[in-house]
Amino acid sequence: MASKRKPRKARKFRQVNFKLTVQQKKRVDAFCVKHGTTPVNMYKKAILLYLTNNGYGIHRHPEPAISENQMSIFDFVEDPLKQDYGS
Repeated sequence: MASKRKPRKARKFRQVNFKLTVQQKKRVDAFCVKHGTTPVNMYKKAILLYLTNNGYGIHRHPEPAISENQMSIFDFVEDPLKQDYGS
């Protein structure tokens, strides 16, 4: 007897609204006709490409290394309980 498959988890989608000028819409439509895609798919691919190129994809930009000579703001802050007032 075959085992039952686990049901797929439903994807959640969020609606996004933005406005385009008439000229921008014409350019999007011309691009979509030329490349055989829909405007929604073009928007999704453009957003995904932008996010991956700016550090939100699989390859994240590494954090800058802090050298040992770099001072911290906490180097000068003293513990107020350990201060000697004039003694």
